[in-house]
Amino acid sequence: MPKKNRTSSTTPHQNHVTPDPVSWRRLVSIALLTGAVRHIGALLADLAVTWWQHD
Repeated sequence: MPKKNRTSSTTPHQNHVTPDPVSWRRLVSIALLTGAVRHIGALLADLAVTWWQHD
């Protein structure tokens, strides 16, 4: 029985290590998505200014 408790105590440690890369990947993907959205917004703003000046 104590051996089962020891193995179960090591299992949460592995589960604790697993979310770290996932959260790191989420941060990277959110950063890339935010950069892409800002870039698209800048392009749309530039297009709007160009269209406004064209009229």
